[in-house]
Amino acid sequence: MVSKGVKAGGSVFDSSVEPRPGRGAGSTGVVLTSDRQLRVVRTTRPRGLRLEGEIDLANVDVVRRVLASAARDGGDIRVDVSKLAFIDVAGLRVFVDQAGALALRDGRMVLVGASRQMVRVLGLCGWDAVPGLTMVERIAPAQRRPRI
Repeated sequence: MVSKGVKAGGSVFDSSVEPRPGRGAGSTGVVLTSDRQLRVVRTTRPRGLRLEGEIDLANVDVVRRVLASAARDGGDIRVDVSKLAFIDVAGLRVFVDQAGALALRDGRMVLVGASRQMVRVLGLCGWDAVPGLTMVERIAPAQRRPRI
């Protein structure tokens, strides 16, 4: 079964995918999949993914497919996780596995805006040291330095 917006064997970053008006069109990105529990958005500025809602055993396979599809394009994958309300260990393991696979090809999984709990569990499991996994905090607009 393929989730709405994610084609089997297709790339998350496929430029032929058009935004659906009212569902992530414009600078916010393209909605790849959305249900009561999780919404996955392909972002263009910056290029990557934004995950909103909850990740657990019920939808971890969808997350795995989306991340694997994004990894096929090569390079780094930037994933904004700041809008995740919950993620279980199975969900974290998907990020860790994909980061390891990316590291083998000189890429990285860059998690943006991970909660303190998410960072803590990754650390307790020893997964914060996995090659290819990088975590960065979101910088508030007021804290950004002006370009000179």
